[in-house]
Amino acid sequence: MMSKESNMGLIVKNAGIDAFGTGINIIITFVASVVITRTVGAELFGKYSLANSIFQILSVFAIFGMNAGVVKLTSKYNARKDPAAVKGTLMSGIVLTASISAGIVVAVVFLAPLLATKVFTKAEGMSPILRIFIIALPFYSLMIVINGYTQGLKTLKYSVLVELISRPLVRLIAVVLLFLVGMRLFGVIAGTVFAYVVAAVMAFHFARKVSPFDFKRIRVKPVYNELFFYSLPLVLSRFMNVIMARSNTILVGYFQDPASTGLFGAVVQLAPFVSLGLVSFTKIFSPVIADLWERNDLTELKNTFKTVAKWVLSIGLPVFIVFMIFAPSLLGVFGPEFAGAATTLRLMAIGQILNVTVGPLGYLLAMTGRQKLNLANAIALAAINVVLNIVMIPRWGIAGAGLASTISIGFIALVRLIQVKRIYGFTPFRRDIYKPALAAAIAAAIFYFLRLQLGWEDIGRTLLLSAACVVVYAGFLYLFGLREEKEILIEILKRRRQS
Repeated sequence: MMSKESNMGLIVKNAGIDAFGTGINIIITFVASVVITRTVGAELFGKYSLANSIFQILSVFAIFGMNAGVVKLTSKYNARKDPAAVKGTLMSGIVLTASISAGIVVAVVFLAPLLATKVFTKAEGMSPILRIFIIALPFYSLMIVINGYTQGLKTLKYSVLVELISRPLVRLIAVVLLFLVGMRLFGVIAGTVFAYVVAAVMAFHFARKVSPFDFKRIRVKPVYNELFFYSLPLVLSRFMNVIMARSNTILVGYFQDPASTGLFGAVVQLAPFVSLGLVSFTKIFSPVIADLWERNDLTELKNTFKTVAKWVLSIGLPVFIVFMIFAPSLLGVFGPEFAGAATTLRLMAIGQILNVTVGPLGYLLAMTGRQKLNLANAIALAAINVVLNIVMIPRWGIAGAGLASTISIGFIALVRLIQVKRIYGFTPFRRDIYKPALAAAIAAAIFYFLRLQLGWEDIGRTLLLSAACVVVYAGFLYLFGLREEKEILIEILKRRRQS
């Protein structure tokens, strides 16, 4: 069994690896999005975004929660020194995932014409797009599940290399090469499929490499039933999260033309940057929350959580104000026509900052044994979002989709806030929460005025102003005092020294 020091050291090390991979992934993905939108335009990008959203929803059923199941069972049997069951976990996951994925592929191939003619009537030519795109599903699903095996062996670097770095890089290179030979939308789709094939092969190679036994000689002890039934409850929760993330795009594709879907797809590329700090921090500190809860140290849990909440808000606010001030020009990087989605970006940025403001409340509930409550929140969030989209998109187009997202996120954030207050007796807000808010308000006022006076709209000078805005915000935040923000890092260092 690993010591507490080793566990915390492993968490910090893996958090650093994940942060590095995430940073590289953001850069590559953003460059790819700009290259694609400027080459194919809003209409074709809208068809791609629609197909990709359908793909992501179907992938929930193809993966079937088995990535988490493989992590769990690999770790379990490796601790028991049972290499046959460890290998059996990987191979069972591969067989189950490949089987389910193949069934979905066959279904989509047959149903694609029906979806194209009866559902997405405003997006002409969706049938061949769906049929080609769905070929990637088995490879994508296998990549995710096999990466669960390496993670279960407490090795994160290979899944980061495969999923966050190699896959998007291969896709970008493939898409650019296909563009050079004259392909457009189908070049994007073919490049995406090829990248998933490469990623799946790489994932399996690293799985064999990291195995703590001779992979060829160890027999397989299948664990189909255990893996399937462990993973089953995870499907619904993941499905709700993906519905929340992808239903907007699908409903925009249903009610609006492909060009509008393309504009909304560009917004979806940018808006999550507001909550990037929240996503990164929860990966690092979720184990800390669980540890404090298990030790019944509620006082430290409260203080640590409040510090984390303030920190993620401090990271999200400068991105939020940049989007609010420079939305049209920033969207212009995708092409001149995308600037028309500025209102939608601002609305979705508001929703993201509301989510960031309350901190990782969902993770707090999950890490402290409130999984059912967390699942109920996810179901409610997805349901509210879908209903609001159906009501608002026909009236206000993509701005209606942005407003629906913001209202649903804001409502669930409030619900979680009330739940945490009643269950644990505290909120994520510290007394000095005004400091990042005040720094953001001052920076926003300065650069809103500068934008009006200078009238700069080109992307180059907009990026310069955006960077300056972040620097000014950070400067004011530093002047207001950052001593408390170091508490969580000090806590980690303390834990690493404990035996």
